[in-house]
Amino acid sequence: MKKRKVLIGALSAGVVLSPIASQYTPIVDSASAATQVQVTPKQFFPSYVISELRYSLTRVQVDVCNFVVGSPIGLMPPFGRGQSHNIWTNAQGKVSFDYPLDVATANDSKLWTEEGLEITIGKKLYAPIMNQLVTTDSTVVTGYGIPDAKITLKKGTQTLGEVLVNQWGQYALTIPKQTSGTILSIVQSKNNETSIETKTTVLAPATWTTPIVYKTDTHAVVFGNGSPGEKIELGDYTTYAREEAIVNANGNYEIRMDVAQTSNAMGLMHARTEHHYFGEHLETPRVTGSVTPSAIKVGSSYVRGTFTGAVTKGLLVINGNPETLRGEFTGTEFRYYVDPSKFKAGDRLEFIGFNSANKVITQGETVRVTP
Repeated sequence: MKKRKVLIGALSAGVVLSPIASQYTPIVDSASAATQVQVTPKQFFPSYVISELRYSLTRVQVDVCNFVVGSPIGLMPPFGRGQSHNIWTNAQGKVSFDYPLDVATANDSKLWTEEGLEITIGKKLYAPIMNQLVTTDSTVVTGYGIPDAKITLKKGTQTLGEVLVNQWGQYALTIPKQTSGTILSIVQSKNNETSIETKTTVLAPATWTTPIVYKTDTHAVVFGNGSPGEKIELGDYTTYAREEAIVNANGNYEIRMDVAQTSNAMGLMHARTEHHYFGEHLETPRVTGSVTPSAIKVGSSYVRGTFTGAVTKGLLVINGNPETLRGEFTGTEFRYYVDPSKFKAGDRLEFIGFNSANKVITQGETVRVTP
């Protein structure tokens, strides 16, 4: 992997994350830096703070303070590529890792904690985290940053809002609804320093909110939503196989991994260069039914076929772009409408069956396209 230049010197870089014990924690409202409002965090984060990074030409020291005294904290390079350390905190809830710098630089200057926080060596201020995608329905942007840092949200050169990060590292900014395709950027600044940007593109509301996972005879497939340009990484925890994709202009991505390289424990990382990531644990769905689609002619409006099990709706994926969940499933036969202008001979079509709870319960099957 390409090595990055590493800045040498003492860094003070912290991100305070909401304690597990706190169901509700105060957060600074965007209308007034003095106003405190109750907000439930949108996403779970580990209960510790990365308090300081210090490194020399050969070593990197990571100082961590945990809100839970006497519990272990782990630090490792991405995807297990190198030494991993797990150390118990002391009586003050603190622990320090002394890590070879070449391990970090060999992995794009990154280290991971066992609970999913990414540390980037060489940056004094992290890019702030956005908790969720911004859609045309969004009226608030929430996330995490460095306590007491100023968060600035912009559309081009126009500032849409500013707010201070609270003591738990949380922020919330009220925004007017934006049009689809608008690019927003957010930075945090403190002590006369400004972080790199976190950018996001405003999208239409997603038709699904969690990644969809299925297997075919040849591939494990994951597709979902993200911000255009965002890098998505898929890694298998058991085999360490890895693939990645870039979210397209429509906010969709597809990752296909050779099924022989995968187990049933895959991890999905939403990652940006020099950015914290959030991860999701994925498991290959348990197959309890089947779909057998017939060939479809160019110009036809329906995928037809037979099914078994508790299939109540289907999803057609055309060249990695999913249609919507729908279909008529009666007895042992089904039909699924598709706009004939969306496919042609030579395209890759796959069909997956879902149950009434919108869970994948079949293997993905190829739909053969005939002239």
